[in-house]
Amino acid sequence: MNQPSRPPQKATIADVAKAAGVSKTTISRYLSGDYKSISEATLQRIKQSVKELRYRPSRLARGLRQDRSYSIGMIFADISNPFSTSVLKGAEDVCTKQGYSMIVCNTDNDPEKEKNYISMLHAQRVDGLIIHPTCQNLENLRELSEDQIPIVLIDRRIPGLKVDTVGTDNDKAMTEATGYFLDQGFERIGFFSQPIQHVSSRIERARTFVQILAAAGHPSVDDIYEYEPRIQGQFDEQLDRFIAETQGQYRMIFAVNVVTQLKLINALQKRGLRIPEDVGFAGVDDSEWAPVVGSGLTTIAQPTYEIGYKAMERILERIAGDNGPQQHFALSANLITRGSTPSRNAKIL
Repeated sequence: MNQPSRPPQKATIADVAKAAGVSKTTISRYLSGDYKSISEATLQRIKQSVKELRYRPSRLARGLRQDRSYSIGMIFADISNPFSTSVLKGAEDVCTKQGYSMIVCNTDNDPEKEKNYISMLHAQRVDGLIIHPTCQNLENLRELSEDQIPIVLIDRRIPGLKVDTVGTDNDKAMTEATGYFLDQGFERIGFFSQPIQHVSSRIERARTFVQILAAAGHPSVDDIYEYEPRIQGQFDEQLDRFIAETQGQYRMIFAVNVVTQLKLINALQKRGLRIPEDVGFAGVDDSEWAPVVGSGLTTIAQPTYEIGYKAMERILERIAGDNGPQQHFALSANLITRGSTPSRNAKIL
């Protein structure tokens, strides 16, 4: 009776060392990326041996040897936001190439959930943390930073926390966009946002918006409409107030992010208001549906994929030993003008 065949045994470091004609120490240096003392000819032999033997190093064993988990924690304020999914894609493309895994968490903009996730990831010994923060857990993040765990913030900065940040150049983007709205002849521009306080990206957008309008002597310096999603009816009250106060004027609405864009578009449709015939429209984030809503929505396209890519690159640089001063990377956005913001002088058919 034939015995069942055994599955082939996995190759070990010793097997690779024997095939390449080098010591196990040399193979360990190769696997950890330390090529300085390895000649080019030896490197090529090792690579060929690894390929032929189909050797796959154990991440757990490698982590124990180097006191690393080879995992990165990523905490998002709202994973359902298209901004987050694009950032995640950029980060993942870097992470997997470098042999790291990601632990992804979603807080639903809840500071308490964020606090719990920070503690959990700390306990799981992640090598670094990339976070789109609620901006209300300074002490918890500071504790991680003091424990020498690298942190990179995306989109939002936290005063008092000396860590790297990666986001959009909001001042430049809003300067260009607001100037364009003025050139189009809009008499009233409503700026709609979730609560602005504590969220640096919203603060920067609102501040620049007001500054540009104030310099032009425009009446919409006071047209800032904030709503708290958890307060039922507040959003509708703010929108109805803007609609009533701007009746008969050449007006438009600006949404601070894609979540607010969706709420506004749905609300305008329910009220029977057309874009752009009854109200112009623009917002931050260029979603895949922006070109097909009406005659197309004018948007500020954030470099979301690049933000995620850069954030992951930066956290890996910190893990590798970069102890330089904190840096803020402000990436350029792109203003995409479409039919939702026609010139006042243009005839709307």
